[in-house]
Amino acid sequence: MTPKNSLTAFAAASLLALNLAHTASAEPASVPTSYAVAVQDNPLGANAACGMGEPDSASRSPETLVRALYEVVTGAAGAKKDWARMANLFAPGAIVTTTTHREGAFLADPQTPAQFAALNERLLGHRNFYEREVAQRIASFGHIAHAWSTYETRDQPDGPVRVRGVNALQLLNDGQRWCILSLTWDAETAAHPLPAAFGAK
Repeated sequence: MTPKNSLTAFAAASLLALNLAHTASAEPASVPTSYAVAVQDNPLGANAACGMGEPDSASRSPETLVRALYEVVTGAAGAKKDWARMANLFAPGAIVTTTTHREGAFLADPQTPAQFAALNERLLGHRNFYEREVAQRIASFGHIAHAWSTYETRDQPDGPVRVRGVNALQLLNDGQRWCILSLTWDAETAAHPLPAAFGAK
């Protein structure tokens, strides 16, 4: 390398070092405090964990947030379900882990709320599906909560119960609303009947 080239390379390296130093010292982008959980001494910072859209009226409490899910997924065959509303109940990056019992095996498939909506349309869109909550247990601390929601499904609103089970939801309040971080469930079987603690009769 010639002296001239050496000086050019040194100058370029110096400029790069100055730019990196300036970038590292720059103030991070601010997040409206009304949308963010307060963070102290956290290198990850704060973010609008439940999203920036208009909060659904059901997001005012864990209890109403969970019940809103049943309103979305329930309906007659061919009914148009409000998947946009459901998406607004979930946090960005939330996970829905669908589960099923098949031939003695327990299968689970983590997916996005959008994927869950598409699966629901494919499996249930052509038939009646009525699901309602029959018991709810909420344990909360500060901005976080866990919900156990016992459900029953029917083919008709007043028909016999087809399936019973429990939905498990992790919830977060970002200072503006409650939202769902994760959802999964398990259905009742002969091997594990619903206990009285989950509202079984």
